[in-house]
Amino acid sequence: MAEIEQPWAKRLPFDLDEALAAANLKARPYLEDRDSWHNSADRAEYLPVAYSRAMTDYQLAYWRGSGQQLFDLSLVLYQDKHPCGIWPLSLCFVGNARIGSNGDALLPPLFVAGLTANVRKKLLQSCLDFVATLARKFDIGQWQSLAAFENRPGVSEWQHLALCRGATATCGYELFIDLHPSVAEIKSGFRKSYRPLVSLGAKLWQIAVLDGRDDRVWDEFKNLHREVAGKVTRSDDSWRWQHEAVASGDAFLVYLRDGAQRMVGGGFFQVSRDEGVYAVAAYDRALFDKPLGHAVQYRAIEEMKSRGVRWYKIGARPYPGDQPPPSEKELRIAEFKQGFASHIFPCYRLTASLCH
Repeated sequence: MAEIEQPWAKRLPFDLDEALAAANLKARPYLEDRDSWHNSADRAEYLPVAYSRAMTDYQLAYWRGSGQQLFDLSLVLYQDKHPCGIWPLSLCFVGNARIGSNGDALLPPLFVAGLTANVRKKLLQSCLDFVATLARKFDIGQWQSLAAFENRPGVSEWQHLALCRGATATCGYELFIDLHPSVAEIKSGFRKSYRPLVSLGAKLWQIAVLDGRDDRVWDEFKNLHREVAGKVTRSDDSWRWQHEAVASGDAFLVYLRDGAQRMVGGGFFQVSRDEGVYAVAAYDRALFDKPLGHAVQYRAIEEMKSRGVRWYKIGARPYPGDQPPPSEKELRIAEFKQGFASHIFPCYRLTASLCH
């Protein structure tokens, strides 16, 4: 895949070094410090998929494919001249400027294991100062951040410090499966009606996993997705980045074939060392009365277990009383996913105003 043109810093609409100095934040751009990024990610206590470069590359391609002007500002953070964390950052211009991560809400920095509480707090304060610097420069009246699952109890330090600065928080929910138990134990925790459907799916379909480059299989899945959606939903470039993720080991595709060798369903899953995420799926609408998704989910769990993944994030869990209210389709999808979940965790969305 082609990389962003160099020298990338000349294309930014501001002086990055000046903004970092104003926040007293020691950092280098990912695009100039790739090895330190990957080494720091490897040293994190828990590595969510959202912090993988495979996810960032895909998301940037997705948003750019929709016509947005998007800059990758991802930073490697330093303490005493040593890399100590990573921070996916993006600056988007669609009408008003927006600071975030991977084109969406801002993620907190991810630190290497072993940093003291005082060092973490100092770094987080500087990161919040950096966001405030960008907000003032580009007249960003509000910015939003996510404080999601980190495999540790309690409110995160990032959320606490943002709230102390005047941010507000709303709570959403996400569905997870704990992958520490055996596959048999995980299956026993499925909704009771799902268990026989998993077994039936294994008899009805030929189930396979794509975990390397295969243009033919990938194009079949891409075409199935287009047929099910009834239109092209995103750019070819975003699809290519996902195929790259499969080739690099950062994702896999579980797909189903019928007796005539026709692909009738598939699910694409992105993974890090510790986490798996249910990203994209497509199923033949004429077979919705058959156990398609059940078979894909179970095989994906087996694959994640074989890779040593610790938690599987199935997706959001909206509720009827949410604001804005979810659609009936979103509620049905969530109800289906919950039949596999072992845990529901809170996901906080923080909103901070420039005046704070």
